[in-house]
Amino acid sequence: RAAAARVAEVIAEPPVAYGSERLPAGPGRLQFRGVTVQGADGPVLNDLDLTIPGGALVAVVGRSGSGKSLLAALAGRLVDPDEGEVLLDGVPLRRLAREELRRAVAYGFERPVLLGETFADAIGFGPRTPSAGELAAQARAARADAFIRRMPAGYASRVADTPVSGGEAQRVGLARAFVQAGRVLILDDVAASLDTVTEHHISQVLTGALADRTRLIVTHRTSTADRAELVIWLADGGVRGRGTHRDLWADPEYRATFQPPSVTRTPVRTGAGGAR
Repeated sequence: RAAAARVAEVIAEPPVAYGSERLPAGPGRLQFRGVTVQGADGPVLNDLDLTIPGGALVAVVGRSGSGKSLLAALAGRLVDPDEGEVLLDGVPLRRLAREELRRAVAYGFERPVLLGETFADAIGFGPRTPSAGELAAQARAARADAFIRRMPAGYASRVADTPVSGGEAQRVGLARAFVQAGRVLILDDVAASLDTVTEHHISQVLTGALADRTRLIVTHRTSTADRAELVIWLADGGVRGRGTHRDLWADPEYRATFQPPSVTRTPVRTGAGGAR
C-alpha cells in the first residue's frame, strides 16, 4: 500500500508540455531573460538576465544556496522558471519538441542514476543509440573503460549485479553525458567526487574532443573555475560577477565562495570542571 501511494503521487504529476519547433543551426548559445524562480523563503533567482556564449567553457560558482544547480536545471529545462524564459540558439525551450531538446542538451550529475540492464545500456541510454565503438571511446574519455572491462562480462555486465563505487558510477554517468551531448553539455558538480588525476583528464576532454560544445560546469573547485573561459558568479538571486577566474579572484568575497564554512568549536568540559 505504501508503494502504491508513492506510485500514485508520480502518476498524479501533470506531464510536461513540449512544443513542436526545431532548432536552427547554432553554436549552443543560452539566454536567460528575466528569469525568476521562487523558493520557500523567496526568489532563489530573481529577474536574471544572462547570456552564455555558444561553444564556451563556462564555470558557475557561488555559495551553497545561490542557485547554481537551479541555473543548470533551467538551462536544459529540467525545471521551468516561474517568470521569464530560457532560450537555446534563439528558441524558447518551452517551444522545442521533446526529442529535439534532449538531443541538444546532455547532463552529468554528481550522483547519477544508471538506467539500463547493462553498463553498455547505461552509457548508451538516451535519445540516440551510439555504436559500440563510440560507446567505448566515450567511456575511455570518462575513464570508465578500464574498470568496466575488468568486470566478468565487460560492458555486458548487469548493473544490478555489479557493485561499483560512487566515483565509478559517476564516471559511467559522465560517459553517458559525453555520448549524448549534442550542442550543450551541463555538468553539475561532477568533480566533487573525482580524484585530481581523473579531474585533470576530464578537463582535457572538455577542452579537446568536446570543445565545440557549450560546456556549463557547476563547480566548487578553484581548479575547474581557473580552466574555464568564463566564470559566472551567483549571489543574492543574480549574477554578482562575470569574467575570468583570475580577474574575479581580486575580490575577497569571490575568494570566500571557495572556502568551507567556518566551524565554531564548542569547548568540551572535563570531569574536573576544566575545558579542553
